[in-house]
Amino acid sequence: MVVALVVTTQVLSAQTPMKPTAPGTAGDPQWQGVVRLSDGRSFITDGGIAIDTAFAKPVTLPAKEIPGKVMETYLNAAHKDEYGFGDLTPVATGKTYMTPAGIPLSATYINYLRRILPASTRFRVGGELQPVGIVANGQVVGVLMPVRK
Repeated sequence: MVVALVVTTQVLSAQTPMKPTAPGTAGDPQWQGVVRLSDGRSFITDGGIAIDTAFAKPVTLPAKEIPGKVMETYLNAAHKDEYGFGDLTPVATGKTYMTPAGIPLSATYINYLRRILPASTRFRVGGELQPVGIVANGQVVGVLMPVRK
């Protein structure tokens, strides 16, 4: 586990970090990079969310390519809770939704996912600052970073 943590840290520090940008038209993320996985799928990311291009259907892919090894680790991460859209509670500010475990998720991202994914979509939550797996049609199709409290 220590080796995995060290390797992940080295990979992440070697990349130019992305900062999520303000959403574009209709609240869609401003895609900054593409991640190609070993199974042939491609994901796009803005730094706070990554989603399979088969669901996001971008007109064009970003030019920046990001190694897929870390993403594959996130997609296969263990989780202790799983929730659906109906389990999320909007916060009064309108900026986040809370999971039943009290983990805040960006309202911008959740609203975007409601538009592009089936209503049966699930969110696999491991912990407060761990990436949240996005599951549609029985497959993990994305990763969402929780909002820091």
